This record gives sequence, structure tokens and C-alpha cells, in this order.
Amino acid sequence: MISDSVVFLLRTFRTFISPIRRKTSDYQLTQDRSQNTRGSTTDMASNLDPPTPRPELLVLDVDWTLWPFHTDMDVSPPFKKDSSGEIRDSRGKTIQPFPDVPRILDWLKGNGYTLALASRTWAPSDMERLLILLDWNKYFSYKEIYKGTKTKHFSKFTKNSGVPYSKMLFFDDEEVNIHEIGRIGVMCIFVTNGLNWNLLKEGLEKYAKERS
Repeated sequence: MISDSVVFLLRTFRTFISPIRRKTSDYQLTQDRSQNTRGSTTDMASNLDPPTPRPELLVLDVDWTLWPFHTDMDVSPPFKKDSSGEIRDSRGKTIQPFPDVPRILDWLKGNGYTLALASRTWAPSDMERLLILLDWNKYFSYKEIYKGTKTKHFSKFTKNSGVPYSKMLFFDDEEVNIHEIGRIGVMCIFVTNGLNWNLLKEGLEKYAKERS
């Protein structure tokens, strides 16, 4: 398949193409930071009250929003969970989300938010495998994971959910997606180094203020 060939080339030449996306060193930097920021998540979860009105659909990008790598470029399948519960790729690299993300997903689902995933990855089957290993499918009512435009993803979301664009909130790390989806009426929040509690709070409060 063409997509399989593209993914192979992306992973083979990651060293050469990384400057146009993320540097390899950014991955390690994020991993290092994650080891130092795990302690604050519980307090943030208990202190955050959901502002109203709420988005009827909260959409999350995946790569560099929920975890610190590109699935189609920076990690190598097959992915497996070892006896200690760690998820590793074929080269032994540990697969971890951004540190606040697991608790954020729990909090959002526990507080009644309807969640969706949108990704333009060239490696949808690999991303789906990681979602299974992380046990994250339980959080998401809708998923659009395939190469293409984010506008196509959102067209599917509004068709399948019945939620209009004006009642959606979207978090993404790529400015082109923010501008593209913002133009169709979705409120967008730019993610610079992974979804965290402060950014979530900022997004929910911005939505509540501007959509009230």
C-alpha cells in the first residue's frame, strides 16, 4: 500500500526530515520533563471546576498533543506491553503520554464531556494499537484517524454527532490545523508542548466566556 511505503520512508529518513516537524531531541526533552512533573496532577484535577457553557464535543489531536512523538515517524512498531506494564516499541523505546494527559482524560470523561480524536497520521493502524495498549478507547465517542485534512475529520464529527462546529472545542499542536479549523467556526487552542492542566483550563474558560 502507498501509505505503508510512506510510513517506511518517514521512519527510515527521520533524521533528515525531523527539522521540518520536531527535532529528535525534543522527544527526549519531553521525556525528561515528564519525569519531573508527575506530582502535581492529582491536586489540579480536584481543584478544577468545569466552567459553563461546556463544549458539546471536545476534540483532541494525538501526536504532540497527547504524546510526545509522531506515530508515523518517531516510533517503530510492533508495540508491546512488558511484564511491568511499560509499553515499548520494537527498538525498546518506552512509549509514554505527556504527564498530565491520563488524569485529564479521566477528569474529562468523569465530568461528562464527550470526546473525539482527530489525527492526520500516515500510520493509523499503529496509532490504533497504541490507543488499545494505553486503554484509551474508553474515553472517546468519535475517532477520525487517517491522512487527509482536519476539515474532513470535523465534517465527519458533525455528521456523526449532530454537534455544530460552533459548539466544539479543539486542541492541536499544528498552527495550520488551528487556522484551518478555526475558519469553519470551531474554537481552537494551540498546544505548544503537550496538553496540560493549565492549557485545558484556559481552553474551557475561553470557550465558556466566548460562547456564553
